[in-house]
Order: sequence, then structure tokens, then C-alpha cells
Amino acid sequence: MKNILLSSAAIALLAGAASAEVTWSGDAEIGYNDDYEDGFYWDAGLYVNLSQELNNGWTASASLDIDLEEDAQGSTYSLGTVDSSDWVLSLSNDMFGLSFGDVDTALASFDYVTGLFDVVDAIDDFQGIDTLSDDSSDYMSWDDYYAVVDAESANAGLLVTASYNQFSAAYSSVTVGGDLGAQQLYLGADFDMVEVGFFYQEEDFDDVMATETYALTVAGTFAGVEVMGSYGTTDYFGLGDIDAYGIEVAYPVGPVTLGAYYTAYDISGGGSIDPSYGISVDYADGPLTIAAYYEVGVIFDGLDVIDGADEYAVEGQYDFGNGLVVTAGYIDGDDYNDNDYAAYVVAEYDLGGGATFLASYADHTNYEDGFFGATDDIDTGLGGYELYSGATVSLSFEF
Repeated sequence: MKNILLSSAAIALLAGAASAEVTWSGDAEIGYNDDYEDGFYWDAGLYVNLSQELNNGWTASASLDIDLEEDAQGSTYSLGTVDSSDWVLSLSNDMFGLSFGDVDTALASFDYVTGLFDVVDAIDDFQGIDTLSDDSSDYMSWDDYYAVVDAESANAGLLVTASYNQFSAAYSSVTVGGDLGAQQLYLGADFDMVEVGFFYQEEDFDDVMATETYALTVAGTFAGVEVMGSYGTTDYFGLGDIDAYGIEVAYPVGPVTLGAYYTAYDISGGGSIDPSYGISVDYADGPLTIAAYYEVGVIFDGLDVIDGADEYAVEGQYDFGNGLVVTAGYIDGDDYNDNDYAAYVVAEYDLGGGATFLASYADHTNYEDGFFGATDDIDTGLGGYELYSGATVSLSFEF
């Protein structure tokens, strides 16, 4: 009788637990690099996702990424440093969502012409502050800004989303020391033939270095040509306005997609600078993918915004169909703080069951600038690889 009662209690507990969904997963990598890592390296991650259905169509969920990395002494006899990232707590239904933690910002929902924020980005890049357009899809991109201005770090992000028929909205803010700091608002509407988006950002209420940004985008497809137009203005550090006007087009012709953009700028009190512009050609047919682009933008040297900074790339990828994918390319350009430029080749082989073998070589093209040595942040346009400079071989696993 005692055993029957214990079994009944266990069943009741399991029945309650079954209403919530908990999943675990993980990954691990071990590799060797002859340049950046100067030998063997390893890291691993443990991921947990929790979900619970509530009343009236609401769902509560949470996720956490536990990172295990080699410690500073390179010990292989301990777990080394254990950190957490990508933690999110959310409450959502079919129309609304509320998320807190390592969340996207409202800018992640806003489509705009390439180069719209280039002048602001160039000034921020030089000062070591994460840029508006490159990194703001993650709340931690504001961390450098607050470390400089407030001597505090961003500790979480807040994201509220809503959608109804063809309308959508998103609001995000960064919490710093428990208070709301930088905030963003996105409003969008899809009218079938035309999509409209509005974006607003205020970096801080109180700081002297605060910026305020407004932007508007209208996009649609006409006679097979995708067209987007954008306008943006930023009151930068309270010293003046930076206005930008841009247009971007994409035209698919069979397996080829042709693209181009043009963005002009006007700086109040500083006159105009030359526009940013670029062209691209992408080819995708069967196992072969080729991408090439050339663009001219701006950089900031600490005193002036300099136009005419060019960047170009040619990349190709071939899928052999037996699990082997080979990618190669050359990316180069003018920049004071960019470390993504390199000639590279990558061979990735799918071993099945979530296991992958990778061999790569990346020759950093900015060595001659004197700003960079070895790096672990060479981003490829095709394949989405983030490569170490030098030669690398690695084994990675997903569980």
C-alpha cells in the first residue's frame, strides 16, 4: 500500500511537470590555430530552454546559454571560466510579446537603405563605441557607450513587440544600473505593394553626449525591381544634425541578382560630403554561389569625416553534395577600426549527427596598417564564418 501511494504521488508530480516543456542542448569545439590562438583551444556551451503555456493564449518562456571556455592559464584539467549569455525571459501571445534580457532592439525590425547611418557609425567607430547600424540588434552593443559616458555597463535589455493585421511595432530600451537608458521605437505597415517603416532612437535622457535619430523607409516591388528609399536625421552630441537620403534597388535576372545603392549626406555647420554608393552581383545556381560587391563610404580620422573610403569583395562557395562545402574569398577596404578584411579559404565537412570538421586559412589584409595583429573576428560574407587569422583546424559538435 505504501508503494502504491508513493507511485501515485510520483505520477501526480510528473503530470504537473509535463505541462511545462524543458529542453537541453549543447555544443563543443576543439581546434588548433597557428596564429591567433598559438596552439590548441577549446570551448563549449550548454543551453536550456523552458516554456509554459498559460491561460488565454499566453506563453511564458526562458532561455540561458552557459559558456565554458579555456581559462587564461590554458588549463585543460578544469572547466576554466564559466559565463552565461543569451539569457531571455519572455511572455507572449499571438499579438504581443514582452522580453527581458539579451534581446533584440527595435532596430532589428527596421529595414533601411545601406549607408543611411554611415556618418554616425564612422564617428562612433573611431571612439570605440559600438555603431548604430552594425551592432544595435543586440542590447550589449550599448555597453561601450555607457562604459564611456556613465562608467557603468548595460545589464539587460527590454523589448516589447506588437502586431495586428498588416501593422507591427517594437519598443526597446537598455537598462543601466536598473534604470532605462537608450531607447528605440519602430512602427511598420505592409500594404501589399508598399511597405512603410518608421524608426526613432534616443540614446540617453540626461547625458551631454546624447543623440536623437529619426528615420523613415518606403519599399516596394515594381516591374520585378525591388526598390527602397530611406531618410534619416541624427542630432549628434547636441552639436548639429546629420541628414541622409538614400535609395537602394535589387533586380533578379534568373540565378543572378543585381543590386545598387546611393546615399547622400548633409552635415549642418559642416557642409556636405561625398555620397556613399555601392554595386553588387550575386549568383546562385545549384551547388555554386558567387558574390561580389564594391562600395564607397566614409571614415572618421578623429577630426574630419573623410569620404571616398572603398571596400570590395569577391567570394565563392561550392557544395560538393557529399557533406563537403568549400568557400573562398577576398575582402579588403579602408577603415580605421575594421578587422574583418582577409583573403581566406574554408573547407567544412559534415560528419553527421551534428559533428563538423573545419579547416581554414585566413591572411589578414590589414596587417600593413599597423593597427591589427592576429584576430579571431574575420567575418565572411558567404557561409557566415567567423575565422581566426592564420591556419585553423577544428572539430565541432552539437548535441
